[in-house]
Amino acid sequence: MRVLTIALVTLLSGLPVFAAETYVRTTVDKDSQLRIVTAGGQTIAPKKDVEQVGFGKPQISPDGVAVGWLAEYRKCCTSYPIPMKLMIHSNGSVRTYTGSGLPIWRWGFQAGGAQVAFEQETVHGGLNVHYELHDVATGRLLAEYDPVVGPDKRSLPKQKVPTWVAELDGNQ
Repeated sequence: MRVLTIALVTLLSGLPVFAAETYVRTTVDKDSQLRIVTAGGQTIAPKKDVEQVGFGKPQISPDGVAVGWLAEYRKCCTSYPIPMKLMIHSNGSVRTYTGSGLPIWRWGFQAGGAQVAFEQETVHGGLNVHYELHDVATGRLLAEYDPVVGPDKRSLPKQKVPTWVAELDGNQ
């Protein structure tokens, strides 16, 4: 058993060990470029999508191992950019969330940074409200919620909502 343990330690010692980056600060500069600063002092400037015009609502997860932001785009009939994608940067890779395809107006990390929740709805009027909860490490959809609507297509008041939705709504 001792020989096996020594062999295993020797084998594993030659493998690279990757520690998760820790993020400490985010800023959006005058040119609408997001800058993410790591604990080691490295600055990361994520690239914009082809039609992306800005970065909105950047946040660092409570555990410091993920950073998220809204990718903003110019759309017909508005004088301001619309947040169409949620981007989560963690361990050197970026995941993109688009949910139902509507603008993402609110989002936040939950469960200490292990999960991310977001809310979507139409640009004007608050119609077709949709919520999603995802695992940050895998991107897997954990839950979704669509409020019950009335004849006017607006969410009915005083609904019993999942805890994660209430948390997102309460933090915004």
